[in-house]
Amino acid sequence: METSKVEIDLREDAVIVVKNGVPEVIPKPDSGFGETSIMWQRGKIHTTKISYTMK
Repeated sequence: METSKVEIDLREDAVIVVKNGVPEVIPKPDSGFGETSIMWQRGKIHTTKISYTMK
């Protein structure tokens, strides 16, 4: 198994998903209020859904 290293800024709040060995930062809802859902299929990430709330 091949390994690699990635530097991540831990001072920033974020959701980071590693899919097929590649890290991806999931964007925050533009309004600042919302929800992030990750759907799994057969043990792998299938889709990511971001919804937001306007206040």
